[in-house]
Amino acid sequence: MRVPRRDARDNAARLRSVALDLFLAHGLDVSLNEVVKAAGVSIGTLYNHFGSREGLIDAVVPEVVGARLQTLAASVAALGTPRARLAGFVRGMIDLQIGDPALNDAVLRRYPDAVALLDICAVTAELGRRLVREAHADGSLSADFTEDDLVGLLWLAGTAGRDPAVPPGWRRVLERSLDSAFLSG
Repeated sequence: MRVPRRDARDNAARLRSVALDLFLAHGLDVSLNEVVKAAGVSIGTLYNHFGSREGLIDAVVPEVVGARLQTLAASVAALGTPRARLAGFVRGMIDLQIGDPALNDAVLRRYPDAVALLDICAVTAELGRRLVREAHADGSLSADFTEDDLVGLLWLAGTAGRDPAVPPGWRRVLERSLDSAFLSG
């Protein structure tokens, strides 16, 4: 196997660094021309190293997104009841989606060919489904609230978080929806 030249390795490293910064700040649909311009390389260099936007996403985003989602999972696991864990998960995911455009794009599955990123999101989705099942099992969550409802809440949060024209109070509406799914007691 041929070892890439030092300048080629440096170009790839610069592309990774710049892309990560831009993705985290602006989301995964940032212009690739902006990435290559900031990295000081050509668009051909980007495609030569990463093959596609999705290849670049998979090269730089999963580690950061995965770490943030693992931190959320650990904080949720420390909560005392299934109700608290589910509510903590939903609120934590909404906070992450609002504060991290790249994570939000991942949760919304805007780039389905970024396989490594989707694999990380699948683990988080399974955690959410498990939390819904646990809250059903302990009787704290209405049987009417399904795993699909959880996905819907997070999709609505992600969509609202991306829209500059979103009406004020959108998060309060989602909070009320979640709160109404829990049974008293």
